[in-house]
Amino acid sequence: MSAPTTFPPFGPGCACCPPTSWWRPEKAAAACAEGPRREGPRLMNTFTRTKVPFVPLEGNRVGWYICGPTVYDSAHMGHARNYVNFDVLRRVMSDYFRYDVRFIMNVTDIDDKIVMRAHLRRSEAVLAQVRDGEHTELADALRALLASGERDLGEQERLTKALATSVGDNSEWSIQTAYLELAHKFEAEFMEDMRLMGVAKPDMLTRVSEYTDKIVTYIQQIIDRGYAYASNGSVYFDVPSFENAPNHKYAKLNKAALENVELAMDGEGALAADASEKRAENDFVLWKKSKPGEPAWDSPWGMGRPGWHIECSAMCSDVLGETVDINGGGIDLNFPHHENQLAQSEAFYDCEQWVNTFVHTGHLHIDGLKMSKSLKNFITIGAALKMYSARQIRFLFLLHQWSDPMDLTPVAELNKETGDEVVVGFAQMEQAVAIEKVFVEFFHQVKGVMRLTPGGYSVEQEHTWGEHERCLSSAIDVARAGVHAALLDNINTPATVKTLKELVSATNVYLSKTSARNVRPLLVDSAARFVTTTLACLGVAEHSGGIGFGEIGADADDKTKKGGRASAEEAMAPALDALVKFRDEIRALAKTGADKAAILNACDALRDEGLPAIGVKLDDRDGGALWKLSSPEELRKELAREAEAKAKKEEETRKKKEEAARKAAEKEAAARVDPREMFKLGEYAGVYAEYDEEGIPTKTKDGEEVAKAQRKKLAKLHGAQKTAHEKYLAKQAADGVADVKL
Repeated sequence: MSAPTTFPPFGPGCACCPPTSWWRPEKAAAACAEGPRREGPRLMNTFTRTKVPFVPLEGNRVGWYICGPTVYDSAHMGHARNYVNFDVLRRVMSDYFRYDVRFIMNVTDIDDKIVMRAHLRRSEAVLAQVRDGEHTELADALRALLASGERDLGEQERLTKALATSVGDNSEWSIQTAYLELAHKFEAEFMEDMRLMGVAKPDMLTRVSEYTDKIVTYIQQIIDRGYAYASNGSVYFDVPSFENAPNHKYAKLNKAALENVELAMDGEGALAADASEKRAENDFVLWKKSKPGEPAWDSPWGMGRPGWHIECSAMCSDVLGETVDINGGGIDLNFPHHENQLAQSEAFYDCEQWVNTFVHTGHLHIDGLKMSKSLKNFITIGAALKMYSARQIRFLFLLHQWSDPMDLTPVAELNKETGDEVVVGFAQMEQAVAIEKVFVEFFHQVKGVMRLTPGGYSVEQEHTWGEHERCLSSAIDVARAGVHAALLDNINTPATVKTLKELVSATNVYLSKTSARNVRPLLVDSAARFVTTTLACLGVAEHSGGIGFGEIGADADDKTKKGGRASAEEAMAPALDALVKFRDEIRALAKTGADKAAILNACDALRDEGLPAIGVKLDDRDGGALWKLSSPEELRKELAREAEAKAKKEEETRKKKEEAARKAAEKEAAARVDPREMFKLGEYAGVYAEYDEEGIPTKTKDGEEVAKAQRKKLAKLHGAQKTAHEKYLAKQAADGVADVKL
């Protein structure tokens, strides 16, 4: 007989308090081990082109660097998708997986595009001061240079300066400061766009203009390690030397990088030097010798400025050091920018791998083409926010996997005043607007139910679960598991939203099957809070501890929102004004003895006009209306969409009626024809020469007998016409039309 099982004692061991029999589950040791608080997600890693389990390089800390904007123009929807996607990834990693994320973003404020745009703005400003017929030689020369597309900034600066002197413009202008003025303008605009889109600020912002000295030092170390060389005042990265080193590998992200020389040269910028300065065609610039008309900084190799790729290596290394957990950007940066960034950094540290995980967001296409300023097919973020709320745009992006390409189809309408087509929306936004409305209605319904039990609890209320409650509880468990599985799978936001929508449906079913008195508010609150918390992790709701979206992602154009807490009088004034106005109208109607219809019309006006203007929507339903709070601007847009849909439906109905009336008229006109005459008119006119007593053709115009098969077909048509004609005559007789004979 085996010995009885004994358990290790835990807890106090005195006679009055005996040890508790308890044993540790097998998996508890792993659960107690140091490391991430949750299992990490599997992220699409560009190094492997597969989903790889994410593991931080150091405990729970995650160092994350993303490439920010090149600030020479307004940001467009392609930028919006990229930075909203990274905002979602960052929020999920921080708020759901509980990593300690340090999120760094750079701003490229020294770039060929910025320099050229600064010169163009100066030239255009000076040309605008030229009066007709004056300074024609200088003005024509400058206009010709601009029209030619030549990038001779030195000559452009000379002509612009000479023309400015001629027109009396003595303002001081230098490209050394003008480029930064332009960059600051568009950087501020970009950051405001991100704020309106609900994108969280980075933990640190790095600018190239503030790193020129450190970039020079960084380049010098790469030269000292033998992976770069100076040539004619510029410095180039030596790709063959790097590739031949035993601990280095070029083309990690793009296997065809060494063959794609043309694309590699695109990364050199529009003002690149002659390729003959390089030892090998794959070599790329680290430091550019500045030509006339370009800003310049001192260096051991002469006056120049940083190349594009080196900035990210130097700035990221300065903040995150020798190892980086995550580096990211749009897929268009994969090559040459990120490939060269990796090579530079690994050359600087002489290490085999600098970045652990590389993530790239998918392109945003307009009708199948990549959205870009060069193709002039971009819609600015500001323009998009005039058509939709930030939350709706974020839902649009959430419904598409962040690592996949995405199509956007503009919907255009003709501007009657200008005759131009104007983009008024995007076809794909219909689904985003619809899914947002699902959650909005869900939160309103839950809040309506919870108002019956303030705080979700009442001592008088029964809380025991029945069959319906157990079904909803099971749906909550399924949703939690589904959301977790989706976020583990490359942070799959479409699947996450789908799972939440299924929980919303299950909750709605529960509420429809349960009377308000028997609803278990704690259970409903649990479902609604899980939906809210998950949406907050996705950046479309606030972590406020309450239920619903909150203010995040609200309409960017809603001017009714004020900073800080308004006084009670300011907060209640719009509602009190609407209430007083409605009371005055009802009193006036009562005094004049108005009928029921007039009073109901006043009630409808309050519902359709008065309350939406202050951000309140009423839904009429059995047992009393349900009020819902929203932004006045969003309600205005919703009512406009509903009115547009109603008008569209009415127009379709009108067209159907017109078409039905036209067909009826045609049918009646055809029925008027006497069957004995039908083969002598219309399409049959002149075809036949002889007919029988009923009017069916017997001979053609050529005197030939009508074939038996053809005559049979004509007799069938004749019979149908005879029936229709008799019905027509009968109807005319019934309607009392004179001189009608059957």
